[in-house]
Amino acid sequence: MTATMRSSSDAEGARVSSTSQGIVLDVRGCTPDIRRPLLFCIIDKLLEVDAPDSLLVVMDHEPTGIGYQIDLRKETRGKFEYFYDQRLDGAWVALIRRKIF
Repeated sequence: MTATMRSSSDAEGARVSSTSQGIVLDVRGCTPDIRRPLLFCIIDKLLEVDAPDSLLVVMDHEPTGIGYQIDLRKETRGKFEYFYDQRLDGAWVALIRRKIF
């Protein structure tokens, strides 16, 4: 894939990159207690600005609960598709994509 990427890192260790297909958020460097709040802050902002971007989240553990939490939250219920898989290097990736109505 050839895409222009911009990336930044915050003080807590999260890496955020932007491609033409969406946003890549690598939370492996974050402390566990801020990973979900950071993720849902970005998801909420995508909804607020009505952005069609997808969000690809890179983690060091299986992200089974995130899709469930997306469906439980009133703000995000029914608005996103959620898929995840493990890469060959052992990292887990979750794709969070806006549903098109």
